[in-house]
Amino acid sequence: MEPIIVAKKDKVKGLFVFCKKCDRVIEKGKCGDTGKRLSSCENTNQHGFRAFIAVPGTGGAKRKTRFFNTRDITEAIRMKLEFDEEMKANGYQQTTKHLPQPEMEAHLLIECMAHYIDFLNNVGVPEHKVKVRSKKHIGDFIRYFKYVCLCLKANDLDHTIFRIDQLNDVVVGMLHKYLIEDLKYQNKTYNKFMSSLGQFVDWLISEKGYEMKNAFSDVTKKRVTTKVVTATKDDVQKLYDVICPENGVKTFANGDQRNYYREWTKDALIIALNTGFRREEFMTLRFSDIIEGDNQLPVLIKQQNYKVNRAQGSEDKEGGQTKIVPITGDLMKVLDRLDYKTHRKTDRYLIGAEDPANRNTLIQLVTKSFSQFWAHTGIDKEISLKSLRKTYITALVENFGENAKIISNHSGIEVIKNHYLNQQQLVQAVTSFSVFK
Repeated sequence: MEPIIVAKKDKVKGLFVFCKKCDRVIEKGKCGDTGKRLSSCENTNQHGFRAFIAVPGTGGAKRKTRFFNTRDITEAIRMKLEFDEEMKANGYQQTTKHLPQPEMEAHLLIECMAHYIDFLNNVGVPEHKVKVRSKKHIGDFIRYFKYVCLCLKANDLDHTIFRIDQLNDVVVGMLHKYLIEDLKYQNKTYNKFMSSLGQFVDWLISEKGYEMKNAFSDVTKKRVTTKVVTATKDDVQKLYDVICPENGVKTFANGDQRNYYREWTKDALIIALNTGFRREEFMTLRFSDIIEGDNQLPVLIKQQNYKVNRAQGSEDKEGGQTKIVPITGDLMKVLDRLDYKTHRKTDRYLIGAEDPANRNTLIQLVTKSFSQFWAHTGIDKEISLKSLRKTYITALVENFGENAKIISNHSGIEVIKNHYLNQQQLVQAVTSFSVFK
């Protein structure tokens, strides 16, 4: 949306343009969060007006405020005058009349999209319904909405005035063609896009009361064949052998260079392989997450299940779901290198404790580091950082059968079979099997 600009002649004492996102008054045409020109602000959909009234007799020390969810200055002035009268009549006390009112129904598609992004960010969401969502999850929806607008534009439809009730089978057909022919989406990405848009419309219907048909509910899912690739012992050894500062340097097309090597790179990958944790899980491990036995020696690692806990609206390690994995010999060697005896029971990170970069940056870096060093192995196999997790889980099933789900913390063996299990590796593992052994 365009930023709210109030002409000097329309300004009223005690009424200001206000941003709900950064919780600040917008002054001098600059974003309160970044300090840059208001035209560059990415949160203009969360702009409105806020009124400030000084309580008489307090010398301005006490004020009453109210946010007006409107972008019309004339309407905001009217609401400000009503606010003045209400405060005078009630002795400057807030009343139950002022509990937040349900937002007005949006009619434009882009308005509904903005409301949904607010919802994902928990803006205006009651406390008991708050859910923690990753930046990637929210970023996916922002990208999907952008592509919807680009698709409409490609079909000579103005997305700025496109109404939500016009989102029908014809438009979904346009999106279908756009995803396949223009964006060249593969089946899995196509399914995720259509499913996400379906969730968006379901939310409008169930939570916002829109009376409309969900045109995405009839989209036929494309067949997806999951190819699970795991690493062998030789693969992993070759990977470890090429991890060094020289091989970490990547030269980009523009001549820029970046070194993806860190002193902790090898230890991070060893922990990833021997825990089966996702990258956020193993990159946020602390020494205090290690459980000791009676002899004060490490026996288990406890970490929260970020994916499940976020889905359930919680990131509380104590109250949320946790994963517990055994400390193998390889893990113990890493702990010894990291001076476990000195740091035991502390909140010091296992990986990159002294790295100046923030934790999110390091989480992103470990993926790029893996890809950089894997390229130096010369192995013709499509292996990624996620493959280490699949390798671990496949080994669990090979050794413990269906009980592997207890260690990997999956709801059932079918999830493991469909997404993590290299069945070819399992078959090869039983070549020495004998019925009568």
